[in-house]
Amino acid sequence: MQQPPPGRVELIIPWRTLFTLLLFGLLVALAIASLGSLLSIFVAGVLALGLDPVVSALVRRGWKRGLASCFVLAMLFVAVFLIVVITVGPLWREIVEFVHNIPEYWEDISNTDLFQQFISNGTQADVKSWLKDAAGEIPSAANTLLGAAGGVFGSVLSLVTLTFLSLFLLMERPAITNWLFGFLEPRQEKRWRPVLEESIEAISSSLIGNVAISCVAATVAGLTAWILGLPFPIVLAVLTGFLDLIPQVGATVAAVILTAVALTVSTEAAIITVVVQLIYQQVENYIVYPIVYRRAVELTAFTTIVSVLIASSILGIVGAILAVPFAAVIKIVVREAGRPRRARMAALREAATPPAAEPETG
Repeated sequence: MQQPPPGRVELIIPWRTLFTLLLFGLLVALAIASLGSLLSIFVAGVLALGLDPVVSALVRRGWKRGLASCFVLAMLFVAVFLIVVITVGPLWREIVEFVHNIPEYWEDISNTDLFQQFISNGTQADVKSWLKDAAGEIPSAANTLLGAAGGVFGSVLSLVTLTFLSLFLLMERPAITNWLFGFLEPRQEKRWRPVLEESIEAISSSLIGNVAISCVAATVAGLTAWILGLPFPIVLAVLTGFLDLIPQVGATVAAVILTAVALTVSTEAAIITVVVQLIYQQVENYIVYPIVYRRAVELTAFTTIVSVLIASSILGIVGAILAVPFAAVIKIVVREAGRPRRARMAALREAATPPAAEPETG
């Protein structure tokens, strides 16, 4: 018997589906093309949310929100400016002192036996040739210097843009929140608005607490370096503070750098530095962290390290710093999203558990 020909399958895709896919593809392409701007907006949003509780506290005291936002960001800018000045000042003085002592260094080097033997071996022509080649490289070095200056200018411009983005988001945060919740039903808004407020509190507590802990770490490192006579104690303190912003990992890296610098002074200084850092790490983990963070961010060490690794691979050092608040927000949202199901499962387990037998009385 002859088999009937196989039926033809016709696949019909509505034009709305095609339009949706095209629109989605355009949005993805636009996001990839403007990835740098989106990252700036994301960082500005996190910074604005981190400062929002401080601004809200001033608003509750009678301040206007715009004035409170400008005041808080101005204080933040002053703090960053003072840190830069404190760091650059000692380093610049050391560089100036080194430049002033170059003639003495050259005289000491030229009077050594090794230098005299180097000159007597007829290598002076090689030195002149090297100097001539170095002089020929001056134009390219100048271009490199101009490129570096342009990079610094671009960084300053990006910082100014980030500041204004944060300011505008901070001023308009309640309006943006109310506009977004306007798309939800009142029941959903009543459920998720407290989650948003709790997430903002977690972001603010983690960021401000992280900065406070870093200030403590910088103070300890700076005092230790100053007492032991390490070079650039203020620079080492600021470097330790910045590295300590990275949870779990940054403090260890800072301790290694401090120990390496202490080894240039003496072995005893390196041992004392290691002991001080070990003691401080225990104090930070079991005393400073509970005092600063309190109950805002409750993440295990494993969760923290995984968050830092993932965020740093995406956003670099900025991602490592923002990993903890981002993980805290995810934890809060997931906890609320799973709350109804956990309640149902708890009720089922309670119903399935047989009641305990009452003791016989006689």
